[in-house]
Amino acid sequence: MEMGISVDERLQKEAIQELIRKKFHGHDVLISKYTPAFPAGMEREYARVSRQYMRLFKESIEEEIPALKEQIMKERGTYRVDGINDVMVLLERVLDRIQKKFTEKEQGYGLRRKLESLANMTRKLTIREWKKAVDRTLGINLLEDYYMGEFFQTELDRWVDENVSLIKTIPADTLGDMRVIVKDGFLNGKSTSSILKEIQNRYNVGKSHARLLARDQVGKLNASVTEAQQRDAGIEEYIWDDCGDSRVRKSHKALNGKRFRWDDPPIVDRKTGRRCHPGKDYQCRCRPKPVFKFGTFNALIVKKQ
Repeated sequence: MEMGISVDERLQKEAIQELIRKKFHGHDVLISKYTPAFPAGMEREYARVSRQYMRLFKESIEEEIPALKEQIMKERGTYRVDGINDVMVLLERVLDRIQKKFTEKEQGYGLRRKLESLANMTRKLTIREWKKAVDRTLGINLLEDYYMGEFFQTELDRWVDENVSLIKTIPADTLGDMRVIVKDGFLNGKSTSSILKEIQNRYNVGKSHARLLARDQVGKLNASVTEAQQRDAGIEEYIWDDCGDSRVRKSHKALNGKRFRWDDPPIVDRKTGRRCHPGKDYQCRCRPKPVFKFGTFNALIVKKQ
């Protein structure tokens, strides 16, 4: 008996191998006939969540900008060397009020709850794609319950914690930059409208950053869940599959169609020697097409078609 495997598990593994034997046609390896799709719908949902969150921040800024504008214009009309101190004192009060209003708004928004829901939806879609790959290649239907239990919970919790933090840093960084913009503008004689325009531009940068997080973070979660599924089922290798469009970076296109091991990620950046699996790189939409091996495949919970 194999070490660490119970009698029931060994018998089940043998039963599974008997079911899939004919699919291998005497060969040891079988490349998946289906490539799991990137969860584009979840990317759009993440973008919607972060966009709504940033809108609350924008509302908080816009409610306080008139007071800041009035004080800057007042100091412009009666310029004094120490005028900047008055402006900065007012600015700190404005920033405090923006933060307070935004905190009240975001408490009702429920960012963590929305991200938890999004993480679970991503998990479900990833499970669905994994089941399709197994079904279309091996002709067996995996039971979903196994993957909906505690199997991925640690990874999901880590992802939610990390993304709550990532999104929340955007307003905090923007407020910090607003302080610099106002001080620099006042000291360098910029017009009030120019200063306020720079504040608007800085907000837009934050909003764009939130949008970029969508593909990056959903892709990373999908990649982590996919890797966990495949490795748990005894999949040791995969074929790198890019999305085949103009947005695929050259280094990833060069990996397309090549075979790699889960325990030895390929180099994705020759200059730095950085390695990672499909979906783990920044803004990556590539997918790992599983390579099924007759002797190692072991999805424990299955049923016949």
